[in-house]
Parts: sequence; C-alpha cells; structure tokens
Amino acid sequence: MGVWDAIKVALGFGGAAGGEGGDRNAMYLYVRCTRCKDVVRVRVNLANEPAQEFAEGGDTVIGYTLNKTIVDSKCFRPIPLTIRFDGRRREQGREIEGGEFVTREEYEATVAARTRGGGAGSGESGSGGSETSP
Repeated sequence: MGVWDAIKVALGFGGAAGGEGGDRNAMYLYVRCTRCKDVVRVRVNLANEPAQEFAEGGDTVIGYTLNKTIVDSKCFRPIPLTIRFDGRRREQGREIEGGEFVTREEYEATVAARTRGGGAGSGESGSGGSETSP
C-alpha cells in the first residue's frame, strides 16, 4: 500500500502524506506556464468535475473527461487542459496547451525559491537603494 500511495502522490493525486489532507475526492495538479514560468497548484474535485462519457447509443458510463482552464497569477494567460479517465476514474491520458505539468516537488521548490527571492529582494532593496537608482 505504501508503493501505491507514493505513485498517487507522484501523479498528483494528493493523499495524506505531504499535507494534502487525505481528501479522497481530490486530485492536485501542478502546472507551469510556458510563457512566464509561474507555477500553479489546482485542486480537482473528482466526484463532481469530470464529465461522464457514455457508450454509443446507451446509458453505460465508459469514462470521464475533465476540461479545465487554469490562469496563473503573473501573465494571466489561460492554460486549458484535458484529462481522460476510464469508467473507474483511473487516469488514461492528459493534454495541456500553454503550460506543462510539473511534480509537486518542482512546484514546492519554485514557490520556496520565489519566497526566498522576494524576502531577500526586499531586504536588499532597503539596504541598497543605490542599486535601484538609474
């Protein structure tokens, strides 16, 4: 079971490990904008967001499709993505335009670097006012 939990976390399905709260209906996606390189974490509610796909001429659910548009906080460019699931909600494939999927670790490292850079940048700005002068 530990191996499956590690695989779920690696694929962005969250889980109790790492502070995702253990929400069984949640899937976390980590996306980087290809234009501005900003990273975004998106929570998907697997119980409500994917749309059902039906068999030809029938009422049998054969799969699910998630269509979502993500907007980052830097360039505000829409990043559409599609994820396909089988009838048991197991991921079958994913596509993204204008962005790339990243791992949770890459997301956390980018956010940590941004936080350190922002803190260091504001400290340097206060002590090195001549650096910002033209």
